[in-house]
Amino acid sequence: MKQIIIITGHNHFASGILSSLTMIAGTKDNVYAVDFLSDDNDLSLEGKFNKIIDENKDKEILFTCDLMGGTPFKVASKLAFTNNYEVVTGINLGGLIDTSMKLDKMSIGELKTSCKDASIKSVIPLEKVITKEESSSEGI
Repeated sequence: MKQIIIITGHNHFASGILSSLTMIAGTKDNVYAVDFLSDDNDLSLEGKFNKIIDENKDKEILFTCDLMGGTPFKVASKLAFTNNYEVVTGINLGGLIDTSMKLDKMSIGELKTSCKDASIKSVIPLEKVITKEESSSEGI
């Protein structure tokens, strides 16, 4: 079965990260951005989701959200519990790029797990390495 990703988040998070995804990986016809703007509420956000869902009735859906517990996550989760959709929260650009490349190549449950794993793996702290010469204050 074909799959889509619906990215959602506060303010312009979704459209911004989709813009970055497009710049790096090209246009993805099966990835949608739904911004939760300051004049939106639960019902208007659900309406935005339902418009995309109605246009993709024959597809499996993975929601990717910016923040656990926020309205985009809560509304996506509500839809996931009443339908066969999946949700990942805490998405980042690295995870999204990886996931967008794997659409239609695994089950929606496996895609959800892969998305989570890729997002976690893309968070890497910079480790500064100090050489022995740099750490010596005596100049020897």
